[in-house]
Amino acid sequence: MNVAKLSAFLLRRPGALIGLALLLVQIVAILFAPYIASFSPTDADPLSSTLPPGGEHLFGTDELGMDIFSRVVFATRVNLLISFTAVFVSLAIGVPIGVVIGFYRGFLSTVVLRIFDFLQSFPIFVLGMALVAVLGQEIWSVAIVLTLLFVPMFARLVRAEVLSQRERPFIAAARCAGANDLQIMFQHILPNAMTPVIVQISIAIGMAILLTAGLSFIGAGVRMPSPEWGLMVSNGAQQMILGVWWIALFPGIAIVLSVLCFALLADALRDLTDPRLQGDRRARTA
Repeated sequence: MNVAKLSAFLLRRPGALIGLALLLVQIVAILFAPYIASFSPTDADPLSSTLPPGGEHLFGTDELGMDIFSRVVFATRVNLLISFTAVFVSLAIGVPIGVVIGFYRGFLSTVVLRIFDFLQSFPIFVLGMALVAVLGQEIWSVAIVLTLLFVPMFARLVRAEVLSQRERPFIAAARCAGANDLQIMFQHILPNAMTPVIVQISIAIGMAILLTAGLSFIGAGVRMPSPEWGLMVSNGAQQMILGVWWIALFPGIAIVLSVLCFALLADALRDLTDPRLQGDRRARTA
């Protein structure tokens, strides 16, 4: 798709433009956080505890006197680092597994699927607390938990696509041309099976942001004083009954906007890559 067609597509999809704008805001926050934030995200100032929004502290301060705006900006790095790492590591692991168990049906496929069933049978928060107890309450512990969740998801998605592709005529033609199993799997089947995976990546990043925040909220994720949206909401929830609403509100809005960003981008990618939808648009245009 050339630039002109892509621009026309975006103009017809305001949701895609909103998603791209939100993504751009997050990228700016990640790259230029030290220049955007006026205060350190981890330095406490007891004399400035629970100041309301306004003045020097745009979003106010928390119970320790840390600037909420600075913490929300810097938390973009933490949340997206965990989410992107977990999704792309699980993608790198899950896609090859999905290709193999989809191509070689039988005992191997059954064993791998049962392992996936075992992993997915654990509630994500229970698994998170168990791994935190073993590995410690670190950022990478959260990424490992999310990776264990997403590997089966990507593998099953790719397997379903491979099962639908492996009996098609172009595979028989590749065999007649002398292609071996590895060439058929990764040169012929995999490129044709990646369209739903590309859409799922954006969805998975949004899920990872929510799960990262949820794990931190229950104490199984990032620990203080690291800036992380779910941890900030957890700390602020304890203050809401006292009327200190801003501690939880602004990181909560950041979670909503970030997840909305990737949901809108996933919807746009689905429309952009689905040939059936493209055919419908051409038919309506004609």
